[in-house]
Amino acid sequence: MQLSGDLLLTLQEVDERLTKKQQQLDQLNAELEGQAEIPVLTERAEHERETSIERRAHLARLEVDADALRERVEELEERIYGGTVTNLRELTAVEEEQANARRELMQAEESLGPARLAAEDSERAKEELTTTLAERETTWAESAPKLRRQSRAAAKEVAVLEQERAEASKNVPADELMLYNQLLFRRHGVAIARVERGVCLACHITLPLKEASRLRRSDAIVTCGNCGRILIPS
Repeated sequence: MQLSGDLLLTLQEVDERLTKKQQQLDQLNAELEGQAEIPVLTERAEHERETSIERRAHLARLEVDADALRERVEELEERIYGGTVTNLRELTAVEEEQANARRELMQAEESLGPARLAAEDSERAKEELTTTLAERETTWAESAPKLRRQSRAAAKEVAVLEQERAEASKNVPADELMLYNQLLFRRHGVAIARVERGVCLACHITLPLKEASRLRRSDAIVTCGNCGRILIPS
């Protein structure tokens, strides 16, 4: 299988270069697609900004309500203990109102702590996202032009290699090409293995004597009984 072997070896060499270049192109495109992170970060930063505003406004309303209740409690206590209320029924009503105001004030003050923490957490998250977004935008502005140039160049090289592969495949018998393509997929891009001193250099297994003899004498495709690759004598 000298002629077929030479054709397949040439095809294998082209495929190795094509695989490497395609991997490089895929990596460049993956880095370019990282630009999609910027709109996502922008949206998250805007959402956190709005959340921060809402939480600070909520905290401010609670603080105003608490201040108003404190003033109301002080006012009622002054009426109770200042001697301005002398009627027993009126005094009882003021005392009841004061007790209710105290309960409301206690509830308002209990809600201030969680609201203040929520506002601080949101402000911190907003600042972190804003900083991260600025860093990403700076990095992207610096790297994007170079990445685009490299991606276009790699894509052109892939197109050339694909044409070269098509040319290298033309004279390979159809059945051998089919087997080669199947092995290329199953064996992670390496379908051909050289044999040296009766050993498959892909899996390093010594060939049975019958298989080694067939490889020396036959023009037909011989595959390794262990790894399945097409064998080519050195």
